[in-house]
Amino acid sequence: MKIYLMRHGETDYNQARYFYGSTDVPINDRGKKQAAILGQIMAEHPVDKVYTSSLRRTHQTAELVFPTSFDALKSLDEKGFGEWEGLNADQIQAGFPDEWNAWLQAPFEVTPSGAEPFNEFQNRVWQTTEFLVEKHAQDTIAIVAHLGVLRLIYQYLIDRSAVFWEIDFPQGTVTYLKEVSEKQWDVEILKLNTG
Repeated sequence: MKIYLMRHGETDYNQARYFYGSTDVPINDRGKKQAAILGQIMAEHPVDKVYTSSLRRTHQTAELVFPTSFDALKSLDEKGFGEWEGLNADQIQAGFPDEWNAWLQAPFEVTPSGAEPFNEFQNRVWQTTEFLVEKHAQDTIAIVAHLGVLRLIYQYLIDRSAVFWEIDFPQGTVTYLKEVSEKQWDVEILKLNTG
């Protein structure tokens, strides 16, 4: 099995550093350029199936990368942040000081008001990953998703001990996973060759 993982193109909320997991915002002009770069990278890598989340930033990215259709899975949506959605860290600290400080101390245990608990987010992404790996054991698939989702897929398949916050999926790059034996994967970062 082969899996191509890619993060959606930049949004204005990315640029402003807002918490916005479930807020459905479009990619911006820079995001469209990043998606075009992904399209150039993937032009030489055919896939059997493309999956996205249910949010339009992944749809818009996928439409610019792949000539084929894609399947949208709500279980690949980013973690929702409840009342923190659309706010940056300074705004959250001002509006929810106790909750913010508690979350900074234990971000996987403390759940902001109205937000999805981290363990539920982790469970749905890991279950979806397992489902896709089993369903496409002989296939090549692409997943266009969100940073938190991609970090969890990486943890599930590659390294459960990897520090969540340190796993990076830069926009405009592709992380290529190739299964070399049962539950053993090679990992390669694909970038546009400008040389």
